[in-house]
Amino acid sequence: MANTSERVVPMRVIVCGVQRTGTLSMRIALERLGFSNCYHMQNILENPQQEAPKWIRLIEAHFSDPGKGKGTISKADFDAVLGNFQSCVDVPPALFGVELAAMYPEAKVIILNREPEDWYCSVSESIMASVRPTSRLAKLGMLFCFAFDPATRAFAKFGRAMSGLAFRYDHRTEKNKAIAWYTSTYQRFRDEIPEGRRIEYEIQEGWGPLCAYLEVPVPMVRDEETGEMVEAPFPRANDRETFKKNQAKGREKAMRRARNNLLVAVGRVVLLAAAGYAGYALWKTRLGGM
Repeated sequence: MANTSERVVPMRVIVCGVQRTGTLSMRIALERLGFSNCYHMQNILENPQQEAPKWIRLIEAHFSDPGKGKGTISKADFDAVLGNFQSCVDVPPALFGVELAAMYPEAKVIILNREPEDWYCSVSESIMASVRPTSRLAKLGMLFCFAFDPATRAFAKFGRAMSGLAFRYDHRTEKNKAIAWYTSTYQRFRDEIPEGRRIEYEIQEGWGPLCAYLEVPVPMVRDEETGEMVEAPFPRANDRETFKKNQAKGREKAMRRARNNLLVAVGRVVLLAAAGYAGYALWKTRLGGM
């Protein structure tokens, strides 16, 4: 894959943690510790038309069947996507955790863990519930957004690349395959990233081991009651209920964009029709309608 982009800031922290392992909490924590910006799936959700095509190219190049790939991946390709980021977490970056660790040997690596069964249930009750609507109204809304919102189409194409090439299982009906993918992904992290370069970590462990590994001080805040400096609360973001609320907000934004785009399209048709009628009327009145 050809690329001319250059890295703007050094890659300092690579988090090998897939979806629903506490990735948004980790992103907030890393940015608070000074490892900004931190790339996360949120970056794609916020700007799918710009971000999704970059990752689709990387996914197709890396995960396509032998003989069907679309080129090789170089450090420059990752710099083109992550060049402005000092850290990364969540998929899709975590899908390339081993490759990123090799390409950025100075970066520290964190393996972000969660029990496989808990991970499976969390994905089922959050991500899968949002992408597979059950009611007819929700399905119609999704189709409407797909038809009139380019951002929705861009993210849907990205989702197909992820599920069809990187995951290759149906999370709803193939639990064993899903958990096998999860465990094999983490085993590859451990097998191919040297032990001296990585730390095993869970969000519940808080600041202590994270800050010790990254060699930064634990964030402190002033206690409102005592006035003393105490350890800042560790970020807790994107639990299942929060995820559902954020997804609902995202759908509302997509609906607004789709409605606006529909109105613009209708307006153009009306203007064209009006212009056509005006031209016809002029021809009839001034040119005799020959």
